[in-house]
Amino acid sequence: MTPSSPSTPRRRGPAAASRTWTTVELVLGAGLLGAAAFAGFLLARQPGPNRVDSAGYFLLPPASDPHLAKELVQLGSVPVLAVGVVVIFLVAIFRDWVRAIACSVAPLAAVFVVEHVAKPMVGRQIALHEFTYPSGTVTVTAALAAALFLVVPRLLRPLAVVAGFAALIGVSAGVLALRWHYPTDVLGGIWVGAGAVFFIDAAAHLPWILRRPTDAWSGGADPTHELEPTAA
Repeated sequence: MTPSSPSTPRRRGPAAASRTWTTVELVLGAGLLGAAAFAGFLLARQPGPNRVDSAGYFLLPPASDPHLAKELVQLGSVPVLAVGVVVIFLVAIFRDWVRAIACSVAPLAAVFVVEHVAKPMVGRQIALHEFTYPSGTVTVTAALAAALFLVVPRLLRPLAVVAGFAALIGVSAGVLALRWHYPTDVLGGIWVGAGAVFFIDAAAHLPWILRRPTDAWSGGADPTHELEPTAA
């Protein structure tokens, strides 16, 4: 009996979460967060610029037009974060209420941890200004980009990837050109922002995955369905 059979109702909402995709999300999210934590541990011991930072600054000199750079970094501002989580919640709520909550909470949690836990613990600074690792501005952008990818319908995911990468590149270039952050601060922000979204979304779906019968692996189910982040 196939999933398209009238006697086999199609799963919707959190029950439609794929085992394979949830596992990928969980591993990816944990890996990104682990990389950010490990880098933070190293930078806490040696907070000065390293070879990655020197290479990044060499490739991207200081901004000749600070106004443009400041406009770009607004994509990672608090107002954009607030609007972004509301939009993500509204887009996802009618398709998967668990994902709507997870992808709305995760960016807020990531920024809170960055600003109130990670930065003070690492203690990295540029010219005795505010703490810099990881970049909170980049964290906002990476988290919203990852959440947008998860919540949009399947046909819009390529567009979400392009838009997310464009925003992330613009914000990253802006904070580097303004010399607000080192390149490794930017990498840390990407890892924390995207990692938090993937990990929290996967963890939120685990109860539905674990209590589901193993019928998804039998009865002629389409294996490609197991690779989708959410039901179409």
